Amino acid sequence: RPLHRMAQSARAMANGQYQPIPIAGPREVQQLGEAFNEMAHRVQASQQSQRDFIANVSHELKTPITSIQGFSQAILDGTAQSPQALQQSASVINSEANRMHRLVMDLLVLARLDAGTADLQRMQVEMGGLLKGVLEKFSLQAQNANVKLTLQTGDLPVIIGDGDRLAQVFTNLVDNALKYTPSGGSVAIHAGVDQSSMLVSVSDSGPGIPPEDRQRIFERFYQVDKSRRGGAGRGVGLGLAIASQIIQAHQGQIWVASQVGSGSI
Repeated sequence: RPLHRMAQSARAMANGQYQPIPIAGPREVQQLGEAFNEMAHRVQASQQSQRDFIANVSHELKTPITSIQGFSQAILDGTAQSPQALQQSASVINSEANRMHRLVMDLLVLARLDAGTADLQRMQVEMGGLLKGVLEKFSLQAQNANVKLTLQTGDLPVIIGDGDRLAQVFTNLVDNALKYTPSGGSVAIHAGVDQSSMLVSVSDSGPGIPPEDRQRIFERFYQVDKSRRGGAGRGVGLGLAIASQIIQAHQGQIWVASQVGSGSI
């Protein structure tokens, strides 16, 4: 009887219906039932993730495409005739095209990392110099935002990894920290050796992340502040997903610690 129910559930799954089966019967059959239910849950989650992915990509492409169509039409039908109007139309079209280009390139990076086909150039990486370069890259942005940006490192050993990809990770983390830190706040990069691992943290004095969002911030397109979606210079929620995949490709771990009102690490 339990095997019969399992066969029925398997046929239902093939038709897109996910029905967990009760665990019953001999021990071996119970183990098979538990494995079946776990598989069904993962398949369902994977399909939901694919649906969300398609919906999110469509949403993120809709706004720039609409803008490009509107302003290009204004040029074609003569609505934008003055030099100022033509300049504005060209500027919007260029900005939105660049935004779509960044989105497509980020998606290609994620696809390659997912498939394990990303060509990681593994070589010796001096992490102190890498993090100093990230700090210098954002020094002007931090100054303009009136945010104190600091770097503290001990004696860091040379590691083997892809320096460009690792720089992308910490660039994404520092960029996020600066975006969410108010004027007068601070962002700090700390790096040190913890037993056999190197531990690098990026902390900010921003608003913090609510508990219900902490488990999801590394998902694609997920954004804690929904009001930041779209718009010039704003991301689409792929930076942390890319950072997570790069760290996993280096056999590392990435996680968040945060408290609402006290910033994030």
